[in-house]
Amino acid sequence: MFIRIAKLLNESQLSFLDEFVTSGNFVDGSATTGVPTKAVKKNLQIDLANHPKRDEFFKLISQAMNENKIVRSSVLPLRMTLPILSKYETNMSYGWHVDNAIMSALGTPVRSDIACTLFLSDPKSYDGGELIVRSGTGDANVKLERGDAFLYPATSRHQVTAVTRGERIAVVFWIQSMVAESAKREILYDLELAYDRVMNENPKSEAAQAIQRAQANLVRRWSET
Repeated sequence: MFIRIAKLLNESQLSFLDEFVTSGNFVDGSATTGVPTKAVKKNLQIDLANHPKRDEFFKLISQAMNENKIVRSSVLPLRMTLPILSKYETNMSYGWHVDNAIMSALGTPVRSDIACTLFLSDPKSYDGGELIVRSGTGDANVKLERGDAFLYPATSRHQVTAVTRGERIAVVFWIQSMVAESAKREILYDLELAYDRVMNENPKSEAAQAIQRAQANLVRRWSET
């Protein structure tokens, strides 16, 4: 399931991230990847270990995700990795690859169920740099507006095409869901959409209660906490 969230980040949050980028130092992105993908990863990542506002950056991204209703209902997040801020300059790219199944957040294992990209650059400011995610129904070619987020199964093969003009700046991280299977998360999300529709039209109806009960019972049956 692919999820686009428009304006996940507001203008105040984007302004902070602009200053965060300006005041940071960038290092070779291939240093933080495993051997299978090192040869195809050609980008830069901000040096978080030595950035004075690192903790504020972590808190901003975490709050933006936790407070978003679409994230909560479509992903059912349990834990997430620390975010990475990446930059692609001209001729930089990240070839076809699949993300590691298990990652780490301050020593805690995180199963990478869902990958998330938060776009920070205006799409008109650079050419190329599309995120392409492969699925059984075809490739998703993704280049979103500044502040938008794209979530997709981390099991998918994907790439970032070469930037041919300007710079592509984004935040990436991975989420472990309380429900491991993507198909089950999609069912729960469909129920959430149906519940919201019925609540808007007839909040006191038995249908609303039935949908809510079915969704809650499925979460109990499927969740891993």
